[in-house]
Parts: sequence; structure tokens; C-alpha cells
Amino acid sequence: MSIAASAPHKQAPFSKIVSAVASARTQLRAGASLNSVIRPALLNVPLESRPTAQALIYESVRRCARTTALVGLLCSRQPSAEVLSVLETAFAAFSLGRLAVFTVVSETVTAAKANPQTRAASGFINAVLRRYLREKDELEKKIASRDEVRFNAPAWWIGRIRTIYPKDADRILELGTRHPPMTLRVNVRLMTVEDYLDRLKAAGLEARRVGPEAIELVTPVPVDRIPGFADGLSSVQDAGTQLAAHLLPVKAGDRVLDACSAPGGKTAHILERADCAMTALEIDPARAVKVRETLDRLKLKADIRTADAGDTASWWDGKPFDAILLDAPCTASGVVRRQPDTPWLRRPDDIKKLASEQKRLLKTLWPLLRKGGRMLYATCSIFPEEGTGQMKAFLAATPDARLVPLFAGNDGMLTLLPEESGEWRSDAQLPTVHDGFFYALLELSLIHI
Repeated sequence: MSIAASAPHKQAPFSKIVSAVASARTQLRAGASLNSVIRPALLNVPLESRPTAQALIYESVRRCARTTALVGLLCSRQPSAEVLSVLETAFAAFSLGRLAVFTVVSETVTAAKANPQTRAASGFINAVLRRYLREKDELEKKIASRDEVRFNAPAWWIGRIRTIYPKDADRILELGTRHPPMTLRVNVRLMTVEDYLDRLKAAGLEARRVGPEAIELVTPVPVDRIPGFADGLSSVQDAGTQLAAHLLPVKAGDRVLDACSAPGGKTAHILERADCAMTALEIDPARAVKVRETLDRLKLKADIRTADAGDTASWWDGKPFDAILLDAPCTASGVVRRQPDTPWLRRPDDIKKLASEQKRLLKTLWPLLRKGGRMLYATCSIFPEEGTGQMKAFLAATPDARLVPLFAGNDGMLTLLPEESGEWRSDAQLPTVHDGFFYALLELSLIHI
């Protein structure tokens, strides 16, 4: 994330970083989302220490099932939430391996002593961590085969993916535990992909092409080290997400609606490809600011409004749109490696609730299209209720809607499972490195049915 700095020069004492990360972990354990806690947590440490703190927070989330299992073996009773958060941070630091293990122990104990809520338990924390280091191999062997530990997800989530995708389930689940690739979208309005690859090479950054406008950095770096980023030559965006601007037909002068636009990547990509009249909606005021910041960096223009897309009376001027992108709220089951807290935040009944919201938005926005206009429905989910099932139900209830093939041989719907398959070929229909998504392209029939 952009709040991280370039290579650190003078780190804060590691105990200070532990304190900030442990505080974030306590909030996460109470049900807060990773996106809501990470920025405040990073602001609690000096600029030079933010990359380390960020890495620790993400690692603690990616390893939370493992930590829970280890604590169960190491502790005779469940520690308090605050003590558990300190332990989780230490285990994350062990996993990252950036500091000597006994330095991690010492600094973690220092952090515990500095917090009134954990001070009395500082000796206990020291004992638990030292015992772990003594018995590490045996302890890790005991928990290694547990599915929740292997895939860092609750049993119901694992079981659901195995039921839906029996052949691909373990691969999907394992990918969800990895660090996500850093993928860039080249602004082809300003530079070709080939020229940008050369520019990255000249800057000492190894990269490969993984989609039509998508480049993956072999080693992620802060955005201030990416050549031309500040000038709008590239943006950070998953290659699967980049498909949206390719799949939704938009030409110069079209009236276009991005109904759920934050953080603005798809909005910007569409505008990079066509000089259209864009209306970008976002229900969350803070996230609407992100859309504005994204477009400002790229020197692009749109009518950005803070509004519920489903409440058309509050924002629509009554003029139909030529194209609508509905990137609907969803479970985020396809982007777990970017949002590793997702399996732990979700509950089984969330799927039904989110599918209901998607249905509401589809029904409300469909009449805003002109005859012959097209809507691209998108979710970052791999659950059928939010994808193929949602589309089949909508088509059955909407006589004037028809599916349009996305490419040769396609039926108008596309479920992308998370993938890391290597270099992209110019004749490939899909990117080779991407998260999980669902797309469907709908056209409002010219003939009244």
C-alpha cells in the first residue's frame, strides 16, 4: 500500500513495531477488517518502520490459524485477547525471519511490559516463546496436517470450496495463503507495454508480461520506486481486474456508469482506453476520495458521486447509459491472498445476504441502460451464488436481457479461478497471473419482448 516508504534507513525499536501490530491484531480478532485497521496501525510507527509493520500485520493474518493451533499446544488456558495478539505478532516475526529469534523474544517482552494490559503477562509471554523455540520442530509437526492450518481458513470455508471445486480446491486454497503478486497496469494512452518493460529493466526491476496491459514485478516494491508511477504511466491493479475494461465495450463519447467504483482502478482503466462521459458512484465517502485521488494522479476526469447506486432517485439525471459496470459487493472469495482475513470475517449466511444485494443492484440499474446498451456484471468471488447462479436467476426474471459472448466460444459468463501460470502470450484470451473473478456481459435487447 502507498503508505509504506522506500527502503528503511533508521527503524524504530522493534518493540514499538510489536506494540502497533499487536494493537491491530486485537482489533482484527474483535471483528474489524484488515483494510480498516492497517492504515491507523502504520501511522503509529515512524515512516521508516512502516514496511516492517505492514509485513508483520499481513503475516500475522496469513498465519492466524497456525498461531491459534500453537497457542493451544503451548498454553494450558486461553490467553487474553491482548496477550494473544502479542504472541501472534511474535510468531509472525519468527515466520518472516528478518530478525534473530531471540531478538524477537526480547523485543516482544519489552513491548508487553510497556502495555498495562499485558505487563503482568510479560513473563508468561517470554516462557511461551522460548518454549516454542526449544520444541519448534515437534510442535510444527503436530499441527502441519490440520486443514485449517494448511490453508489458513475455517473448516466451513474449506469444505465449501472443496464441494464447489473438487479438482481445484486445494490449489485454490493454497494460493490463498501466498503473498499476492504485484501487478501493474500500463497506461497505454501514454506508453506501450513493451516500452514500459524496458523502462522497468533500466530501473533494475525484473518484470514479466502477464496480460494485455498487465506486468508482474518479480519482487514487489513501494510505488515510489516504480518508474513513472507518479506521472501516471502505470497503476497497481490485478490482471484479472484489468479484464473489466476490455470486456465492457466503451467508445469515445459514450455515457458510462461505474456503479461501485472505489478504489477507482476499473474507472481509470476505462477512461484510459476511451474518452467517455464517466459517472463513478461510491457509497462510502472515504472510498470516494480514493477514486478522486486515483483519477487525479492519472489526470483523468469523471463525475464522482457519493451515493448508493441502488437509490437512483438521489443521483440519476434520467438519461440512459450506453454502458454500465456493476462491480457488485461480494464475499471476496476470489481475492483471499490480497485480503487474507476474508475467510475469518465471513459467515456462511453472508453469501445469501450479499447475493440479495447483488440482485437488488442488478434489478435497479438495468432500466438505466439504453436499448442495445450493455452491462458488465463483475464480482471478485468464486462462489456460484454470486456468479453463474446470480446470472441465471436474473436472466430468467428479465426477458429483455441477453448474454453476449466475452470472446470466441464463450457463453457470456466467465469464472476465473486464482492462477499463477507464467508468461502471457499475445494470442491468449486471458491473463496468466490473476485473482478469482466472475464476469458476465449483458445486453438490453432492442426488440421489446
